[in-house]
Amino acid sequence: MQQLNIFIPNLNQQLDLNLSNISEEETSINKYQQTTECYYEIILQLKSFILNYPFSDINEEILFFKEIKPGFLSEYLFNNKVLQILIRRPIGNNDVLLDYYEKNLKEITCFFNAHQEFYQYYRLKSNYNDALFFVRQRKELLHLTDVSQNNFEPAFSSSHDHLVAQIIANDRLEIFLKEQIELIIFQNKIPHVDDMGYSQRLVLKWTDSKLALIELIYALHTNKSLNDGECDISELTSELEQVFNVKINNIYRSFQDIKSRNSQTKFIDSLKTSLQKKIDIDYQ
Repeated sequence: MQQLNIFIPNLNQQLDLNLSNISEEETSINKYQQTTECYYEIILQLKSFILNYPFSDINEEILFFKEIKPGFLSEYLFNNKVLQILIRRPIGNNDVLLDYYEKNLKEITCFFNAHQEFYQYYRLKSNYNDALFFVRQRKELLHLTDVSQNNFEPAFSSSHDHLVAQIIANDRLEIFLKEQIELIIFQNKIPHVDDMGYSQRLVLKWTDSKLALIELIYALHTNKSLNDGECDISELTSELEQVFNVKINNIYRSFQDIKSRNSQTKFIDSLKTSLQKKIDIDYQ
């Protein structure tokens, strides 16, 4: 039988391939839906493997239920939760949306309050109870199990692996919700055109993807097109956020995404193609 340390890298490789096939042109809801489905299928494969896999020793079993399974499961929980948040997002003004996101943030706080003791154990990287928390169920330990787990399966569950996954997912979900809240606060600070004293002014709104704008920002900065290059990325980003009424979160991380994709200059290339097409048409 294939060993765990061989199976997991192969599974990750398949996951990366599946995720890379999700189009960048998809809407946020579709992206999160497809990502959730990818992780769900991977977890099913992981479950099928483990149900027939004899762990070499208790340390390997603990490693699986404390780190490996929660790593995959947390991604599923996070993406599925964001998907549900986006689907159920109410129609209304910024105050309605702000209240909606803050309520979801409070749910994370309530979860933390209900599991403070284990949060401390996990975040301090304690291990004195690992054999209790991360070894598959024995009858006398069933009372420790979170019975709300999806697809509960004793042979594929320890008492606390789902809790670890939820903690990891909640940490990411907290960042997501705070970014949405910060975006709304940012938008509320921008004066409406009618309050500027010159209502005829054109209000510009960025309607392409944020990655496209980030690509443009880096192109302008690298080409020294503004201030002879005497401004850093964060300053340029802040100015263009104001001009185009858009909020960019973690531009440096997003630029890493641009560097890792197949078409690294996708937006710049599209600008060239569009301009050339306009020129060709005008000369006809």
